[in-house]
Amino acid sequence: MSEIKYAASGDVVVLSLDNPPTNLFDDGIVAGLRSGLHRAREEGARAVVIQAEGQLFSGGADIHLFADRSTVSAREMFEGAMKVIADIEDAPFPVIAAVHGLCLAAGLEIALASDLIIAAEGTEFAQVEARIGATTFLGGAYRLAERCGSARALEIVFGGEQYTAETFERWNIINRIVPAENLREEALAWAQRLAAGPTRAHAASKRMVQHSLAHGPREADRFVLDAATPLFESHDMQYAVKLLLEKGTRRFFAEYDNVVFEGK
Repeated sequence: MSEIKYAASGDVVVLSLDNPPTNLFDDGIVAGLRSGLHRAREEGARAVVIQAEGQLFSGGADIHLFADRSTVSAREMFEGAMKVIADIEDAPFPVIAAVHGLCLAAGLEIALASDLIIAAEGTEFAQVEARIGATTFLGGAYRLAERCGSARALEIVFGGEQYTAETFERWNIINRIVPAENLREEALAWAQRLAAGPTRAHAASKRMVQHSLAHGPREADRFVLDAATPLFESHDMQYAVKLLLEKGTRRFFAEYDNVVFEGK
């Protein structure tokens, strides 16, 4: 039975896909991700890691869901599934996808919706939908284009071929590659570092990047006034500014790891 395992480690929540043997996406995985992300928000998480149990991150959607569906039925299914993409992108904290083994189709689309992607050495990626006469129903094509440009995105989507982590890192699709045995430890440590930082500022940065991608840089320049200026009244910004003035630039940055942000 498919499920999402929920575990808290301090201010970080780890959501683990568990649908053996290949972590296929089905209604249970989608519902579990949505529920886990909502719970993380309610419990005040400051960062989330999405990872997977077993030998691979995800083989994509359960193909049984595609057989003999009408346009209306398919639309209803993907309208529901698309909500988890919005939940990830709209989360008021950094979301890191930690992927390993294979990261295909819907699994890659979940990773692309995340803010950051860390991959184990040996991971392979693909949007394979074209091989069954389909396209990327959860936005993989244009989220790839945001990261690597339209030409590379269309190459990936048209061919349905598998690409190494090294290629995806070189194309700016993923952020980091780590030894497979260190993936979970490295992802959690990264999330904990972000969670210890100015999470209100991180949330504002997410909103500004998304607004720029949707509306262009000139409109985003205006949006900054709404998204960023409220930080001046936040505890975190005023606390850090006072410390910087008190300690001086060199000492402040030398001791930055000891600065305690409260996310408010």
